[in-house]
Amino acid sequence: MAAKGQKQVALLAKDKVAVEQLYGGTLVDFGGRDPVPLTMRLRIENRESAGLGLAMPAGAVMVFEQVGGRRLLVGESAIGDKADGERIDYDLGYSPAVGFQMIERDRSDPDIRQWEVRLSNARPFDAEVEMLIPFALDPAPDGWERRGSNWVWRTRVPANDSLVQIFRQKLRGD
Repeated sequence: MAAKGQKQVALLAKDKVAVEQLYGGTLVDFGGRDPVPLTMRLRIENRESAGLGLAMPAGAVMVFEQVGGRRLLVGESAIGDKADGERIDYDLGYSPAVGFQMIERDRSDPDIRQWEVRLSNARPFDAEVEMLIPFALDPAPDGWERRGSNWVWRTRVPANDSLVQIFRQKLRGD
């Protein structure tokens, strides 16, 4: 058995691990009117209460889905070593079925840029979406998570539907 092979074999025996499926992206103006596909992501909280709670070695994962009695590859992802308590995100690739459009609106105020963001979901089930917003918002949202200098916008887009949100980007500091 290879070095650290026992730890890796032990990981294969874990069951009932809580996994969240979501779609993620960063709000960036791509200058087009076509939807930008979001990344399909599987998220695991590496805690005992979520079914893990142990050091995870670096490696790759392949995710399969049963479709019509056949096993189809959904995507592949690699991660570095992860400690107990860390969040693990497996980014599996882009999903053309879940995307966003970002359209600039009113630009009459030189200190504010207004954006209309449309999230669309062509899947037959609701999509949990997590968008990073890499700019200052006016007003600053209450209760939203910050990751570095980004705001984290979490929302659920209904199956076969879309939703629209207006954001005001603050261009100059006070």
